[in-house]
Amino acid sequence: MTDTALPFDIAPLDVTGTPASTHRSDALTREALVAITVLTVSLFTVILNEMLMAVALPRVMADLAVTASTAQWLTTGYMLTMAVVIPTTGFLTQRFQMRTVFTIAMALFVMGTAVCILAPGFEALLVGRIVQAVGTAIVMPLGFTAVSTLAPASHVGRMMALMTIAVSVAPALGPLVSGLILSVASWHWLFITILPIAVVCLVVGNAMIRVPSIPRQVGIDVLSVCLSAVGFASLVYGLALLGEGGDGHAVVSPWTSVGLGVAVIVLFVARQLHLQKSDRALLDLRPFSVRTFRSIALTMTLFMTAATGVMTLVPVVLQTSYGLSTLQAGLFMAPGGLTIAAITAVVGRLYDRIGPRPLIVVGAVVDAVGLWVLASLAPGASIWLVLAAYLTVIVGQALIWTPLFAGSLGALSETLSSHGSAIVNTIQQLAGAAGIAIAFAVLTAASSTYVAGGQSAGEAMAHGAQQAYLVSLGIMLVALVTAFFIPKQTASASRPVAMH
Repeated sequence: MTDTALPFDIAPLDVTGTPASTHRSDALTREALVAITVLTVSLFTVILNEMLMAVALPRVMADLAVTASTAQWLTTGYMLTMAVVIPTTGFLTQRFQMRTVFTIAMALFVMGTAVCILAPGFEALLVGRIVQAVGTAIVMPLGFTAVSTLAPASHVGRMMALMTIAVSVAPALGPLVSGLILSVASWHWLFITILPIAVVCLVVGNAMIRVPSIPRQVGIDVLSVCLSAVGFASLVYGLALLGEGGDGHAVVSPWTSVGLGVAVIVLFVARQLHLQKSDRALLDLRPFSVRTFRSIALTMTLFMTAATGVMTLVPVVLQTSYGLSTLQAGLFMAPGGLTIAAITAVVGRLYDRIGPRPLIVVGAVVDAVGLWVLASLAPGASIWLVLAAYLTVIVGQALIWTPLFAGSLGALSETLSSHGSAIVNTIQQLAGAAGIAIAFAVLTAASSTYVAGGQSAGEAMAHGAQQAYLVSLGIMLVALVTAFFIPKQTASASRPVAMH
């Protein structure tokens, strides 16, 4: 019987069943591979679920007889919950075994999904979404922590590529999946479809994740939890309101909420700096003392701001300016998901050899070219030209995703990796909310000007989108500049990434 060659080495087990990793430090153990695979599928599932509801909001509004300002809480509430929970995941992954944290997270997600399926009204549906968000917020950092902790340095790029595919492909496929389901069934089937996949992930993960770890008896600082909850929730809420282009239904004004969020986050940071001296921080900020992590975190913030704004804006413009249906818009974006998957698989291997900086620089250039073309296309341009420009943006993003995640967490010690993962995912949420707010604020302001000048709503929306793409282009160019400050790194299949 001939052995099948795998794209990575798997460490054998000795007679006691213990991985022989001590003899082959460059090999990926079977236990680690199982854990990473289960977490990747789970991560894809929870992120796909997050994207499905955004497309379904008009259907939910009609079915449950709620206004747009009420229905938006199904997405805003999801973002708020994640912003509150993610900073605590560093504590959870240090305090409990990986399998325990995963089981709790996926159990919550399954429970929330079941509530959404059975929801008799809007209030119950919102509760289900919030419970789902708690599970999602834990699974996301856990997946990246697993890769940075379990994968040997020579395999980090390829394993992180699996996570990247989950994070980036799910949003691209979300509109298509949602459009297909909604074309033949009610919005309940969005959750009915997700539930069996989530249950399988929960059962398989609980049974097969057997990664040895030593939980630390760390306490939790109640004041830090309160500051984190108020600060991050206020900031994300304010940014979400700004992205909606108004505050008519808001409890407080967007700028008041943003200002409060920033002020409380400053207090939260000061508290963490004090507590980390005695190793008691809820979110340890020492990863920022590592130059590579600090540089990549800045680039990631800018990249996520530009990328999230564009990815959220494109399906809206396709439907309002080009007259595409929800399903057609989903079909338009579907090739982006396939493109990301194909390129990311190659990028993972390249990262293991050349490190993050060359890939991020090239990706930022390609992304910027695509944004420039999108901003240059006149309203009414061929949909095929729009698709070509969109796919160019996608190619650039695919080159950037894996190096950002792998490079940031790969620069940290095992002690700091869980906190680094929580920081990275918090950046995702905050930068994503900021990106959406900026894109739609520019779109709304510019569109209003064009409508006042006599243009139709659809044409004005297309011109407004051009202005938003230009702003995203400017942000991406700044990200390109910051990428040159990322330390050079080299890697090979036999030795870890080296910092210079």
